Amino acid sequence: MVSSHICFSSTYSSSNVMKDKWRFAALVVYLVICVYDFMLVPIYYGIARMGLDLADYMSHLQSIEDPLVQMEYLKKLVSQHEPFTLKGGGLFHLSFGAILTASTLGGNK
Repeated sequence: MVSSHICFSSTYSSSNVMKDKWRFAALVVYLVICVYDFMLVPIYYGIARMGLDLADYMSHLQSIEDPLVQMEYLKKLVSQHEPFTLKGGGLFHLSFGAILTASTLGGNK
């Protein structure tokens, strides 16, 4: 009687899996960061500002005596979201683009 045994090779370890899947993981991380920075935070800024009572805000502003503190307090009312990843000249996007492009062009070497 001949029994067929399936032998699983242990040569395909978890380190090989990471070597094969790191590009996809880097892409997912980059997309999550971009969605957070360009969609979720600006939406939060808009929603948080909608519930603001302007009369209460201005009365609190007038009760502050230091003009520099008043200016900073007023900046919070009129400021817009500046994406975190665009600070520093967008170096974050350039570096992630270089990593993903080089890994794609370098491919399966």
